[in-house]
Amino acid sequence: MTRRWSLISTIAVLTVALAFVVTQLVRGQGAGKSGKEQAGGTSAAPSPGADAGSLRGVGWWPLHRSGTAKAGERDAVVSGGGQWTDGPEGGALRLDGTHGYADTGSRIDTAGKDYSVAARVRLTPEGMNGFHTVLSQDGDRFSTFFLQYSGQDQNFAFSFTGARTVAEKAEQPQAGRWYHLTGTYSRQDHRMRIYVDGRLAGSREASSTVKPTGSVVVGRGKFNGKAADHWKGDVADVHLYDRELTSREVGSLSSREPG
Repeated sequence: MTRRWSLISTIAVLTVALAFVVTQLVRGQGAGKSGKEQAGGTSAAPSPGADAGSLRGVGWWPLHRSGTAKAGERDAVVSGGGQWTDGPEGGALRLDGTHGYADTGSRIDTAGKDYSVAARVRLTPEGMNGFHTVLSQDGDRFSTFFLQYSGQDQNFAFSFTGARTVAEKAEQPQAGRWYHLTGTYSRQDHRMRIYVDGRLAGSREASSTVKPTGSVVVGRGKFNGKAADHWKGDVADVHLYDRELTSREVGSLSSREPG
């Protein structure tokens, strides 16, 4: 009988000791994890194509009181009526709606590849009528694309000659407020899309036969061989991409400029 109680006591002691060891090990692992988090830890890897470097694009012109490029090879050259003003990320280019524009000196392949363009914009009350183009690329007689405000539709639009994608899902723009616009095009399904403040606002199937012969231009379009639809307001953080941005990338770019 004595031996049985001794065995039971030994088993009880060993059980308590084992529980103690397990508890300490669990606490130790928790403390180690907490320490990593406090020191910076590890985070989930970003999705492909969503990192800051890729969102710079093949051309990036902040237009923060200069035409200096952060991506691409050339600075933008401002011509006509333009002046520097305050912007959402530190500065912006104000255009007069009559003569002012900026030539980026850069070109993207809008005839053979997917592409995307983006900019932060602000309209004046006088810029709420007619057509005003914030980004375009010169073709021989027409622009290959127009990222613009359409007074006819009273909203933003991404357009080709003969085809206009209106931001129907976005509220009517207000003068004096900053917006982030992105236009994307996929050659596989001939789908053009416009995003306003990071959200898809309109899309349609369309294609353009206009081949690029000149540069991407900030603040005007080209129609019948002449400059047209000058932007009346402010513009900043112009980006060019030689691919179609995903909706997640557009949202990321809208919320914050890449470092």
